[in-house]
Amino acid sequence: MNSPITILLAEDNPGDVFLVRRALEKHGLRDLELVVVEDGQAAIRYIERVDADEGMFAPALALLDLNLPRATGSRILMRIRQSRRCGAIPIIIVTSSDSPLDRDAAAQLGASGYFQKPGDLAGFMQLGQVVREALDGHVRVVNG
Repeated sequence: MNSPITILLAEDNPGDVFLVRRALEKHGLRDLELVVVEDGQAAIRYIERVDADEGMFAPALALLDLNLPRATGSRILMRIRQSRRCGAIPIIIVTSSDSPLDRDAAAQLGASGYFQKPGDLAGFMQLGQVVREALDGHVRVVNG
């Protein structure tokens, strides 16, 4: 049995969750499990469950919004990097922030990539390619 590709998506905006799903599908990433959590505490609990349960599939990649209720994307990023089973996965920050401080902080905390949410659909669809490249071991930073 092959383990399914699991992607953790920490995003509280249902519209953005829909766009992420569309971007993944557009780039041929259909046979995967997208685990969506709507707040930071839920994301941290998910990582803790993965660490505690060997039978649970660990995510192959995480997509994190920086501005989440109950725990920031930065806090989730730090927790994933400390994880026994998830510490080495690619983590892409998906945020509307174009702040150089946010970019630098994410990089220092171990983010693999930074995708600024663009204002148009075509730009958002680029996220699917970024995820595909990250899963293949190539990470790049994309400015939306």
